[in-house]
Amino acid sequence: MFKQTTPINKNNTRDFGADVVRITALFMVLWLHFYLRNGFYYTEITDFSGFVAVMFRPILMCCVPLFMILTGYLKCGKKWDVHYYRSLLPILLSYLFISLIHLPYKIFFQDQHASLGEWILQILRFDLANYSWYVGMYIGLFLLSPLLNLLWSACTSRKEHLAVVLTFAALTFLPATVNDTSLGNLIPAYFQSIYYATYYNIGCYIRTYKPKVPKWICVLFILITAAILAWANISTRSEAANYYKGFSTGYNGLIEGMMTTTCFLLLYSINTKKENVRKTAAHFSGIVLEIYLLSYIADTNIYVMFYKQYPMSLYLPIGSLMVLAVFVLTYPLALCVSKISKRIINQIFPNKNKTI
Repeated sequence: MFKQTTPINKNNTRDFGADVVRITALFMVLWLHFYLRNGFYYTEITDFSGFVAVMFRPILMCCVPLFMILTGYLKCGKKWDVHYYRSLLPILLSYLFISLIHLPYKIFFQDQHASLGEWILQILRFDLANYSWYVGMYIGLFLLSPLLNLLWSACTSRKEHLAVVLTFAALTFLPATVNDTSLGNLIPAYFQSIYYATYYNIGCYIRTYKPKVPKWICVLFILITAAILAWANISTRSEAANYYKGFSTGYNGLIEGMMTTTCFLLLYSINTKKENVRKTAAHFSGIVLEIYLLSYIADTNIYVMFYKQYPMSLYLPIGSLMVLAVFVLTYPLALCVSKISKRIINQIFPNKNKTI
């Protein structure tokens, strides 16, 4: 999800499109947390500006699935050896440091108290750092990905690879979408929780076949789909002042899966030859994990400052400023954590393979 440790293009250079996807997904996450903490879900929608704000949400919901597709895109075909497992160590160490940073914040600023054993259990459960649920999920996907790669490499044609993607989509996306209706559970839902494997396979498919869709078609599809979901949200809600999702737009919803795939196709092919732009993107892309986990401290203080105190016409402009503020305030500490983690790992487990 978070780190790009090897080049994946023919010129043996860092994949700029992958950095674009990762950074975009990060800002989507920060924006989604703005929605969570500023009263959006309890604000009445009465005008077009409110409709636009509602329309923006399903686009933001592509954030986490974009990371999952990127994982498959980067790790498809990876060799299963000791160096593969080494790449997980900086993520675990950064997570540990950030959990320890959250500890005094929760004790002294949020007045939370627990025994030492309970704090340790929260770290092991990926609970102490509030947004670290993804780290726990990513560890499972990281360990599972070599097996998914074996399945992928066993297929020899585009038709077989497409069958793998569609099978996983049927098992994970359809139940979350079709069963969330008045018709009840029409499709067995036993496997819908492994939707991250579906996104991984989508990433493998894109990595293998490099499908190209005109960018204007991608943008048009995303906007039309988001507008339909916004209309469904507003027209089907039972309480005017409460948010209602209308159709299933969770991470494992079929519609969200289609939108996320389209977003990835829009972003991953972006490229530039400007070296300063590439280096800047690589720098920020390398600390996405740390910014993501540490942003909780900033957004719990910034996003609530103007809780439901402005009209929907100002929602996106104010949100943009607040998201930028969270990013700027979180960046210095995230950079420190990332550098310390990498230095420790490189000293204890030196990697002879050059990384970028």
